[in-house]
Amino acid sequence: MSTPGAPPAPAPLPAGADVPWLLLWDIDGTLLLRASASHAHAVWDALCEVHGLQDRELLRNQRMAGMTDGQIAREILTAAGVDGPTVDRHAETVRDRVCTTYVPGDLETHVSPGLEDALRTLSDRGDVVHSLVTGNFERVARRKLQAAGIDGWFDPRVGGGFGSDHEDRLLLPATARRRAGAALLPDDRPWPADRAIVIGDTPRDVACARHDGVRVIAVATGSHDHGELQDADVVVHAAAEIPAAVASLVEAATGGADRDDPTGRPAGVGA
Repeated sequence: MSTPGAPPAPAPLPAGADVPWLLLWDIDGTLLLRASASHAHAVWDALCEVHGLQDRELLRNQRMAGMTDGQIAREILTAAGVDGPTVDRHAETVRDRVCTTYVPGDLETHVSPGLEDALRTLSDRGDVVHSLVTGNFERVARRKLQAAGIDGWFDPRVGGGFGSDHEDRLLLPATARRRAGAALLPDDRPWPADRAIVIGDTPRDVACARHDGVRVIAVATGSHDHGELQDADVVVHAAAEIPAAVASLVEAATGGADRDDPTGRPAGVGA
């Protein structure tokens, strides 16, 4: 990874070490703002190629925030009159075409303001691991982060949960926890739900966290306002506020036990 300022790749934890907090970041509307136009075009072009769609209004009429790529494709196809079995039969072909044709261009100006400082502040705590929970197909997600210059914060070896894993977003946090546990925990168990936090910008992000029993921070930088996100544990208005929100959830969960070192570094992690 070559992202300037990004931390070194996380190493597997030794037996007996404290388990860090797994931060499960959404991409569109959270890490990146207004960066999905070429992604939407790739989905539409794949549906046109595979299913022969022509009416572009079918794409414009979808409110896609928080959906997985597969769910977006299904809803467009259903609106076009394509039956479920046909959608299922060609889903893998559609996914492959989206991933092959998606070309993001330069997305560095689309990084949410204050995000990189927030990532750095969180990593400096010494008790967090960054990962992803996003509706993007994984190849799209990785390419998008690379085009934005922030891919180095999200080591692929930690895994994540992606729209290419499940069409149902509710299942993605558990997938991400399982992969992170397999990569970093000594007994390969899933990452504990009580040490994970989803960070996203839509009610669907909140819902998937609740479904998996993990905490959730909602950031009102996407298409949903504070009132629509109020079911989250914490709602913030900008990326710069996320480190304080994480700190508040950690403090509430541990009663300060994770902050017993005056430097802010918990014992046994990142020493």
